[in-house]
Amino acid sequence: MKVLLLNQTYYPDQAATAQQLRDLARHLLAEGCEVTVMTCRRSYSDPKRVYPAEEVIEGVRVIRVGSTGFGRRSFFHRFVDGVTFEIMLLLRLMFLRRQDVTIAFTSPPLIGFVALLFAALRGGKCVQWVMDLNPDIAYAVGYLKRTSLRGRILTAALRFSVRQSDHVVVLDRWMRQRLLAHGVQAERVIVVPPWPVNALSPADFDGGKRFRLRNGISEKFVILYSGNHSVAHPLDTLLRTALEMRDNPDVLFLFIGGGLREADVTRFRLAHGLTNIRQLPHQPREVLHESLSCADLHVVVMGEAMSGLVHVSKIYGVLATGAPYVFVGPRASHATDLISDCRYGYQVDHGDTQALKSVIANAAALTAEQKQALFENNTAFARDNCSVTRSLAGFLSQVIAVPEGPSRAYAPSRA
Repeated sequence: MKVLLLNQTYYPDQAATAQQLRDLARHLLAEGCEVTVMTCRRSYSDPKRVYPAEEVIEGVRVIRVGSTGFGRRSFFHRFVDGVTFEIMLLLRLMFLRRQDVTIAFTSPPLIGFVALLFAALRGGKCVQWVMDLNPDIAYAVGYLKRTSLRGRILTAALRFSVRQSDHVVVLDRWMRQRLLAHGVQAERVIVVPPWPVNALSPADFDGGKRFRLRNGISEKFVILYSGNHSVAHPLDTLLRTALEMRDNPDVLFLFIGGGLREADVTRFRLAHGLTNIRQLPHQPREVLHESLSCADLHVVVMGEAMSGLVHVSKIYGVLATGAPYVFVGPRASHATDLISDCRYGYQVDHGDTQALKSVIANAAALTAEQKQALFENNTAFARDNCSVTRSLAGFLSQVIAVPEGPSRAYAPSRA
């Protein structure tokens, strides 16, 4: 079976969708599919870096097309890069042979519409894999007005592409509700929770120690935020907590990653002269387990209005480390579902720095026995429920016609 995957980023880019797409491609390849990926030639994190136009990576044919290279300086620049990529993608697709299944991730927003056009012209199934629900995110953060001309066009394109596709993959029950509200038939929606991009093996404590030693933080209680610094993941509560704890020399707030809000973290740190904030760039996937394992407390963040629009997949990698974690975000979300199901985790509302400081104090006071119990619970939950094989079992049986084995994807039991 020939499967085409479409997304703006792909390996060796380190963006979350690039890594998830790589896992999906390799899994499909292992199931006997002939896999082609079409993506952008420019690196998502560094648009000056240009990848080869075509190559074979791990048995997957990767075709890359051009785009403008303004980068992520603003929403407008990202929008222009996305539109030019989609135009070049559509032109290149005209020279591609028929595919049995075309799967489009949701970066950039109109790529699902491009996938639907290709499937209509060439034949085969069309699947929309909704990693982020755009343009609804742009409306929620105030980048676009839903009633504007551009907003109406993007909403119409979204609704047409998801309603006409053979299947729509969503990441949680909240996102499913959003798609049903857009008019997608319930039987076409498949819930496939993401999986951790770091290996689901016991936490590499030696790796975490090596990471701490390399970065001179061996003696600190490390509160780690690792991932995308975007407007969908506001870091204000975490930053204000760091400011209020500036006089505690034992605590370090470590930010790893990048994005539009990375500059905000830098400005806040410099404006207040904070030495308890440290910033590091994205870590390569090959050493991601080391950086994640350095944390004494992980922080996962999602904007108050983002439930069902984004899915903070980093929480699965956090569970795999076995360390305690706190979710700063809405009480009605997939992250709080997960906290309830695996039992070990905290939830804090945005703006509640006192609650966050209380969580930090509780995590710092854990005994060795309590840490071991937490480690065993969270790693067991991740091992038993969160893996690429388990997540994709139902999807493969419904879309690719691969028989579903005994493993089932994790999904909360709520209606």
